[in-house]
Amino acid sequence: MPLFAFLLVFVIVYAFLAKTNLLGKNNFVNLLVSFIAAIIFIVSPTAAEFTTLALSWIAVFIVSLVFILLILTFAGGKLENIVKSRTLAKVIIVVLIIIFLSAAIQVFGPAIKPYLPGQAEAGGVETILQVKHIILHPAVLGALLLLAIAAIVSYVLTKK
Repeated sequence: MPLFAFLLVFVIVYAFLAKTNLLGKNNFVNLLVSFIAAIIFIVSPTAAEFTTLALSWIAVFIVSLVFILLILTFAGGKLENIVKSRTLAKVIIVVLIIIFLSAAIQVFGPAIKPYLPGQAEAGGVETILQVKHIILHPAVLGALLLLAIAAIVSYVLTKK
């Protein structure tokens, strides 16, 4: 399984770098950075565990998606219309986000547990706990809510 995790990270990072030209059009640099990122993911036990856990759930999701598309095709729908559907794309993105979040919570949960609201304060770094108390203060949360509402209203009013 670590080989598949290595290949997955390597291919995704390389594809991202090649598509965005973030580091230029030099393929050697893109390959080197992709290789280093994949090595880091394999060497770090938590990152490797996260990658393998997410990869296994993504594999289950892809197999399920293929069977669902097969059933919808047999039910009389055209595969081209089903695949081009924006709703299907949104559902796939939401399910992938849920998979990544659940894998992250399962893998990194014990490390971030002292910093979550409602948890015991023992075991955390004092500075991070103070930042958590500041961010989760009702006045700060209210200001963030007002900023979010203002941003949404501004976007809606200026949208052409």
